[in-house]
Amino acid sequence: MTVTDVPVCTQVKMPAKNRKLFKSVIDLGNHWIKAYIDGYDFVREPSWFSRCLFNTSEKLPGHVRYISGIREEDLKDNCWLVGNQAVRAGSSDLMRLVEDYSGKSTLWLEYFLGTLAHLPQINSQMELEVTATCNDVKRHEETIRRNEGVHIVELRGIPCTITIKIKSVLPEGIAALKSQQLDGAVTICDIGGGNTSTTRFYNSELVGEPTVKDFGAEYLIDHIAANSDLKSLIKQPPSKVVINHSLEVGIQGTKKKPVLNYGDSDLNFYSVYQFELTDFITCRLREIVKQLEQYKLAGDKILVIGGGSKLPLLSAALEKKGFLISANGAFDNLVGLVGEVA
Repeated sequence: MTVTDVPVCTQVKMPAKNRKLFKSVIDLGNHWIKAYIDGYDFVREPSWFSRCLFNTSEKLPGHVRYISGIREEDLKDNCWLVGNQAVRAGSSDLMRLVEDYSGKSTLWLEYFLGTLAHLPQINSQMELEVTATCNDVKRHEETIRRNEGVHIVELRGIPCTITIKIKSVLPEGIAALKSQQLDGAVTICDIGGGNTSTTRFYNSELVGEPTVKDFGAEYLIDHIAANSDLKSLIKQPPSKVVINHSLEVGIQGTKKKPVLNYGDSDLNFYSVYQFELTDFITCRLREIVKQLEQYKLAGDKILVIGGGSKLPLLSAALEKKGFLISANGAFDNLVGLVGEVA
Protein backbone atom coordinates (compact mmCIF):
# COMPACT_ATOMS: atom_id res chain seq x y z
CA MET A 1 0.00 0.00 0.00
CA THR A 2 1.82 3.10 -1.19
CA VAL A 3 0.93 6.71 -1.73
CA THR A 4 1.47 6.18 -5.46
CA ASP A 5 -1.65 4.02 -5.53
CA VAL A 6 -3.80 7.16 -5.42
CA PRO A 7 -4.98 8.56 -8.76
CA VAL A 8 -3.37 11.96 -9.08
CA CYS A 9 -3.89 14.97 -11.31
CA THR A 10 -1.27 17.49 -12.34
CA GLN A 11 -3.50 20.49 -11.65
CA VAL A 12 -6.52 21.28 -9.50
CA LYS A 13 -9.81 20.78 -11.32
CA MET A 14 -12.81 22.96 -10.46
CA PRO A 15 -16.22 23.36 -12.10
CA ALA A 16 -17.95 26.63 -12.98
CA LYS A 17 -19.07 28.52 -9.88
CA ASN A 18 -22.69 28.60 -11.04
CA ARG A 19 -22.87 24.88 -11.71
CA LYS A 20 -25.54 23.08 -9.70
CA LEU A 21 -25.82 19.50 -10.97
CA PHE A 22 -23.12 16.97 -10.10
CA LYS A 23 -22.76 13.23 -10.44
CA SER A 24 -20.73 11.63 -7.69
CA VAL A 25 -19.38 8.34 -6.39
CA ILE A 26 -18.32 7.62 -2.82
CA ASP A 27 -16.55 4.62 -1.33
CA LEU A 28 -16.73 5.04 2.43
CA GLY A 29 -14.00 2.71 3.62
CA ASN A 30 -13.04 1.77 7.14
CA HIS A 31 -9.64 3.45 6.78
CA TRP A 32 -10.08 5.81 3.82
CA ILE A 33 -12.85 7.82 2.20
CA LYS A 34 -12.51 7.81 -1.58
CA ALA A 35 -14.79 10.05 -3.61
CA TYR A 36 -15.34 11.45 -7.06
CA ILE A 37 -17.41 14.57 -7.67
CA ASP A 38 -17.90 15.40 -11.35
CA GLY A 39 -15.75 18.42 -12.25
CA TYR A 40 -13.22 17.91 -9.43
CA ASP A 41 -10.18 15.75 -8.79
CA PHE A 42 -10.47 12.55 -6.78
CA VAL A 43 -10.78 13.07 -3.03
CA ARG A 44 -9.01 10.76 -0.59
CA GLU A 45 -9.08 11.38 3.15
CA PRO A 46 -8.58 9.12 6.16
CA SER A 47 -11.95 8.21 7.66
CA TRP A 48 -11.44 10.11 10.92
CA PHE A 49 -14.48 11.80 12.45
CA SER A 50 -14.94 14.04 15.48
CA ARG A 51 -17.42 16.52 16.86
CA CYS A 52 -15.92 20.00 16.97
CA LEU A 53 -14.47 21.62 20.03
CA PHE A 54 -15.80 25.10 20.81
CA ASN A 55 -12.72 26.95 19.51
CA THR A 56 -12.25 24.96 16.28
CA SER A 57 -11.98 27.15 13.19
CA GLU A 58 -14.88 26.73 10.77
CA LYS A 59 -12.50 27.32 7.84
CA LEU A 60 -10.69 24.00 8.24
CA PRO A 61 -10.91 21.41 5.43
CA GLY A 62 -13.56 18.85 6.35
CA HIS A 63 -15.47 21.21 8.69
CA VAL A 64 -19.27 21.00 8.55
CA ARG A 65 -22.00 22.93 10.37
CA TYR A 66 -25.54 21.65 9.88
CA ILE A 67 -28.11 24.48 9.74
CA SER A 68 -31.39 22.87 8.66
CA GLY A 69 -32.88 20.24 6.37
CA ILE A 70 -34.28 16.75 6.55
CA ARG A 71 -31.84 15.78 9.32
CA GLU A 72 -32.27 18.90 11.47
CA GLU A 73 -34.05 16.97 14.22
CA ASP A 74 -30.80 15.25 15.18
CA LEU A 75 -28.13 17.41 13.49
CA LYS A 76 -29.30 21.05 13.74
CA ASP A 77 -26.40 23.31 14.87
CA ASN A 78 -24.04 20.33 15.09
CA CYS A 79 -20.46 20.80 13.89
CA TRP A 80 -17.98 18.10 12.97
CA LEU A 81 -14.70 17.43 11.19
CA VAL A 82 -13.86 14.65 8.72
CA GLY A 83 -10.35 13.66 7.66
CA ASN A 84 -6.89 14.63 8.85
CA GLN A 85 -8.03 17.77 10.67
CA ALA A 86 -10.30 15.66 12.89
CA VAL A 87 -7.16 14.04 14.32
CA ARG A 88 -5.37 17.34 14.81
CA ALA A 89 -8.33 18.97 16.57
CA GLY A 90 -7.77 16.91 19.72
CA SER A 91 -11.43 16.07 20.42
CA SER A 92 -12.03 13.31 22.97
CA ASP A 93 -14.66 11.64 20.75
CA LEU A 94 -12.29 11.11 17.81
CA MET A 95 -13.09 7.90 15.95
CA ARG A 96 -12.23 6.16 12.71
CA LEU A 97 -14.89 4.32 10.78
CA VAL A 98 -13.16 1.00 11.39
CA GLU A 99 -14.10 1.39 15.06
CA ASP A 100 -17.85 1.52 14.33
CA TYR A 101 -19.00 -0.70 11.48
CA SER A 102 -22.56 0.68 11.69
CA GLY A 103 -21.14 4.12 10.89
CA LYS A 104 -21.01 3.18 7.19
CA SER A 105 -24.73 3.98 7.20
CA THR A 106 -25.53 5.81 10.47
CA LEU A 107 -22.77 8.38 9.85
CA TRP A 108 -22.98 8.28 6.06
CA LEU A 109 -24.31 11.84 5.73
CA GLU A 110 -21.75 13.28 8.13
CA TYR A 111 -18.94 11.66 6.18
CA PHE A 112 -20.36 12.63 2.78
CA LEU A 113 -20.78 16.29 3.73
CA GLY A 114 -17.34 16.25 5.36
CA THR A 115 -15.90 14.94 2.11
CA LEU A 116 -17.55 17.79 0.18
CA ALA A 117 -15.92 20.18 2.64
CA HIS A 118 -12.54 19.08 1.24
CA LEU A 119 -13.36 20.28 -2.28
CA PRO A 120 -11.22 23.24 -3.40
CA GLN A 121 -14.36 25.15 -4.46
CA ILE A 122 -17.78 24.93 -2.81
CA ASN A 123 -20.72 26.21 -4.85
CA SER A 124 -23.70 27.80 -3.14
CA GLN A 125 -26.11 25.18 -4.52
CA MET A 126 -25.07 21.63 -5.27
CA GLU A 127 -27.49 18.93 -6.41
CA LEU A 128 -25.71 15.59 -6.24
CA GLU A 129 -26.74 12.31 -7.81
CA VAL A 130 -24.79 9.82 -5.70
CA THR A 131 -23.68 6.28 -6.45
CA ALA A 132 -22.46 4.65 -3.24
CA THR A 133 -20.63 1.39 -2.74
CA CYS A 134 -20.34 -0.73 0.39
CA ASN A 135 -19.58 -4.33 1.31
CA ASP A 136 -22.98 -5.10 2.88
CA VAL A 137 -25.76 -3.51 0.84
CA LYS A 138 -28.59 -5.29 2.66
CA ARG A 139 -27.41 -3.91 5.98
CA HIS A 140 -26.66 -0.33 4.95
CA GLU A 141 -28.75 0.72 1.95
CA GLU A 142 -32.01 1.63 3.69
CA THR A 143 -30.27 3.91 6.21
CA ILE A 144 -28.12 5.53 3.53
CA ARG A 145 -31.18 6.35 1.43
CA ARG A 146 -32.82 8.19 4.36
CA ASN A 147 -30.40 11.04 3.65
CA GLU A 148 -32.02 11.87 0.30
CA GLY A 149 -33.29 15.44 0.28
CA VAL A 150 -32.17 18.98 1.08
CA HIS A 151 -29.48 19.91 3.61
CA ILE A 152 -28.63 23.54 4.35
CA VAL A 153 -25.11 23.58 5.75
CA GLU A 154 -21.86 25.47 6.02
CA LEU A 155 -18.87 23.69 4.50
CA ARG A 156 -15.57 25.24 5.62
CA GLY A 157 -17.67 28.21 6.75
CA ILE A 158 -19.24 28.64 3.30
CA PRO A 159 -23.08 28.59 3.28
CA CYS A 160 -24.54 26.18 0.75
CA THR A 161 -27.60 24.10 -0.02
CA ILE A 162 -26.88 20.44 -0.71
CA THR A 163 -29.53 18.29 -2.37
CA ILE A 164 -28.81 14.55 -2.35
CA LYS A 165 -30.34 11.92 -4.58
CA ILE A 166 -29.09 8.35 -4.09
CA LYS A 167 -28.92 6.77 -7.55
CA SER A 168 -27.77 3.36 -6.32
CA VAL A 169 -25.95 1.51 -3.54
CA LEU A 170 -23.81 -1.25 -5.04
CA PRO A 171 -21.69 -4.07 -3.62
CA GLU A 172 -18.00 -3.24 -3.62
CA GLY A 173 -17.04 -6.29 -5.69
CA ILE A 174 -19.16 -5.25 -8.66
CA ALA A 175 -17.44 -1.88 -8.76
CA ALA A 176 -13.98 -3.47 -8.68
CA LEU A 177 -14.98 -5.88 -11.45
CA LYS A 178 -15.85 -2.94 -13.69
CA SER A 179 -12.50 -1.35 -12.91
CA GLN A 180 -10.48 -4.46 -13.80
CA GLN A 181 -12.61 -5.44 -16.84
CA LEU A 182 -12.55 -9.14 -15.97
CA ASP A 183 -15.12 -11.56 -17.38
CA GLY A 184 -15.99 -15.23 -16.94
CA ALA A 185 -15.68 -16.76 -13.47
CA VAL A 186 -14.10 -14.28 -11.07
CA THR A 187 -13.77 -14.23 -7.29
CA ILE A 188 -12.89 -10.93 -5.64
CA CYS A 189 -11.36 -10.79 -2.17
CA ASP A 190 -11.45 -7.30 -0.66
CA ILE A 191 -9.09 -6.91 2.32
CA GLY A 192 -10.27 -3.66 3.84
CA GLY A 193 -9.51 -1.87 7.06
CA GLY A 194 -12.12 -3.53 9.26
CA ASN A 195 -13.59 -6.27 7.07
CA THR A 196 -12.53 -8.84 4.50
CA SER A 197 -15.14 -9.84 1.93
CA THR A 198 -15.25 -12.53 -0.76
CA THR A 199 -17.60 -12.12 -3.72
CA ARG A 200 -18.06 -14.42 -6.72
CA PHE A 201 -19.16 -13.39 -10.22
CA TYR A 202 -19.80 -14.88 -13.63
CA ASN A 203 -19.70 -12.47 -16.57
CA SER A 204 -20.20 -9.56 -14.15
CA GLU A 205 -23.28 -11.18 -12.57
CA LEU A 206 -23.27 -11.86 -8.84
CA VAL A 207 -23.16 -15.54 -7.87
CA GLY A 208 -24.58 -16.07 -4.38
CA GLU A 209 -24.16 -13.73 -1.44
CA PRO A 210 -20.84 -12.05 -0.55
CA THR A 211 -19.08 -13.47 2.50
CA VAL A 212 -17.99 -10.78 4.95
CA LYS A 213 -15.54 -11.45 7.80
CA ASP A 214 -15.22 -8.92 10.60
CA PHE A 215 -11.48 -8.37 10.40
CA GLY A 216 -9.11 -6.51 8.13
CA ALA A 217 -5.84 -4.59 8.19
CA GLU A 218 -6.86 -2.96 11.48
CA TYR A 219 -6.41 -6.33 13.21
CA LEU A 220 -2.76 -6.28 12.14
CA ILE A 221 -2.27 -2.65 13.13
CA ASP A 222 -3.81 -3.27 16.57
CA HIS A 223 -1.43 -6.15 17.20
CA ILE A 224 1.60 -4.17 16.03
CA ALA A 225 0.61 -1.34 18.38
CA ALA A 226 0.35 -3.80 21.29
CA ASN A 227 3.69 -5.50 20.57
CA SER A 228 6.05 -5.18 23.53
CA ASP A 229 9.17 -5.14 21.35
CA LEU A 230 7.86 -2.11 19.49
CA LYS A 231 7.10 -0.35 22.77
CA SER A 232 10.67 -1.02 23.91
CA LEU A 233 12.07 0.19 20.60
CA ILE A 234 10.31 3.54 20.50
CA LYS A 235 10.17 4.00 24.30
CA GLN A 236 6.58 5.28 24.26
CA PRO A 237 3.09 3.93 23.55
CA PRO A 238 2.89 3.18 19.79
CA SER A 239 0.53 5.26 17.68
CA LYS A 240 -1.74 3.45 15.23
CA VAL A 241 -1.78 6.58 13.06
CA VAL A 242 2.02 6.46 12.78
CA ILE A 243 2.02 2.69 12.16
CA ASN A 244 -0.51 3.07 9.35
CA HIS A 245 1.58 5.84 7.81
CA SER A 246 4.67 3.64 8.04
CA LEU A 247 2.94 0.79 6.22
CA GLU A 248 1.86 3.17 3.47
CA VAL A 249 5.45 4.30 2.98
CA GLY A 250 6.43 0.63 2.85
CA ILE A 251 9.62 -1.36 3.31
CA GLN A 252 12.86 0.32 2.33
CA GLY A 253 16.46 -0.90 2.40
CA THR A 254 17.57 -4.14 0.76
CA LYS A 255 16.50 -7.79 0.78
CA LYS A 256 19.36 -8.58 3.14
CA LYS A 257 18.62 -5.61 5.38
CA PRO A 258 14.96 -4.54 5.04
CA VAL A 259 13.92 -1.36 6.80
CA LEU A 260 10.46 -0.35 7.99
CA ASN A 261 10.85 2.90 9.86
CA TYR A 262 8.47 4.01 12.58
CA GLY A 263 7.02 7.23 11.17
CA ASP A 264 9.69 9.76 10.25
CA SER A 265 12.20 8.30 12.72
CA ASP A 266 15.08 5.93 11.92
CA LEU A 267 13.70 3.26 14.28
CA ASN A 268 13.35 0.05 12.27
CA PHE A 269 10.42 -2.17 13.33
CA TYR A 270 10.57 -4.56 10.37
CA SER A 271 11.02 -7.63 12.61
CA VAL A 272 7.94 -6.66 14.64
CA TYR A 273 5.90 -6.22 11.48
CA GLN A 274 7.07 -9.54 10.04
CA PHE A 275 6.13 -11.36 13.26
CA GLU A 276 2.67 -9.80 13.50
CA LEU A 277 1.98 -10.27 9.77
CA THR A 278 2.69 -14.00 10.14
CA ASP A 279 0.17 -14.09 13.01
CA PHE A 280 -2.37 -12.18 10.88
CA ILE A 281 -2.02 -14.65 8.04
CA THR A 282 -2.13 -17.69 10.32
CA CYS A 283 -4.96 -16.61 12.62
CA ARG A 284 -7.15 -14.65 10.23
CA LEU A 285 -6.40 -15.06 6.54
CA ARG A 286 -5.55 -18.76 6.33
CA GLU A 287 -9.11 -20.06 5.88
CA ILE A 288 -9.93 -17.38 3.31
CA VAL A 289 -6.77 -18.11 1.31
CA LYS A 290 -7.52 -21.85 1.33
CA GLN A 291 -11.01 -21.15 -0.02
CA LEU A 292 -9.61 -18.86 -2.71
CA GLU A 293 -7.17 -21.57 -3.74
CA GLN A 294 -10.10 -23.99 -4.16
CA TYR A 295 -11.94 -21.44 -6.31
CA LYS A 296 -8.80 -21.00 -8.43
CA LEU A 297 -8.53 -24.76 -8.96
CA ALA A 298 -12.16 -24.70 -10.14
CA GLY A 299 -11.24 -22.18 -12.83
CA ASP A 300 -11.92 -18.80 -11.18
CA LYS A 301 -9.67 -15.81 -11.65
CA ILE A 302 -8.85 -14.54 -8.15
CA LEU A 303 -8.55 -10.77 -7.75
CA VAL A 304 -7.42 -9.31 -4.42
CA ILE A 305 -8.25 -5.66 -3.81
CA GLY A 306 -8.58 -3.22 -0.92
CA GLY A 307 -5.93 -1.30 1.00
CA GLY A 308 -4.94 -4.48 2.83
CA SER A 309 -4.01 -6.14 -0.47
CA LYS A 310 -1.00 -3.82 -0.68
CA LEU A 311 0.37 -4.53 2.79
CA PRO A 312 4.15 -5.02 2.62
CA LEU A 313 5.09 -8.71 2.09
CA LEU A 314 1.45 -9.84 1.96
CA SER A 315 0.86 -8.84 -1.65
CA ALA A 316 3.96 -10.76 -2.79
CA ALA A 317 2.85 -13.85 -0.86
CA LEU A 318 -0.59 -13.78 -2.50
CA GLU A 319 0.90 -13.24 -5.96
CA LYS A 320 2.97 -16.41 -5.51
CA LYS A 321 -0.30 -18.32 -5.19
CA GLY A 322 -1.34 -17.11 -8.62
CA PHE A 323 -3.78 -14.48 -7.38
CA LEU A 324 -4.13 -11.18 -9.22
CA ILE A 325 -3.24 -8.19 -7.03
CA SER A 326 -4.70 -4.90 -8.15
CA ALA A 327 -2.07 -2.20 -8.64
CA ASN A 328 -4.60 0.30 -7.33
CA GLY A 329 -6.50 -1.83 -4.84
CA ALA A 330 -7.66 0.90 -2.49
CA PHE A 331 -9.30 2.79 -5.37
CA ASP A 332 -10.72 -0.07 -7.45
CA ASN A 333 -14.26 0.21 -6.11
CA LEU A 334 -14.33 3.93 -6.80
CA VAL A 335 -12.65 3.87 -10.22
CA GLY A 336 -14.92 1.08 -11.42
CA LEU A 337 -17.98 3.26 -10.91
CA VAL A 338 -16.58 6.55 -12.15
CA GLY A 339 -16.77 5.27 -15.71
CA GLU A 340 -20.47 4.62 -15.15
CA VAL A 341 -21.29 8.18 -14.07
CA ALA A 342 -18.66 10.37 -15.77
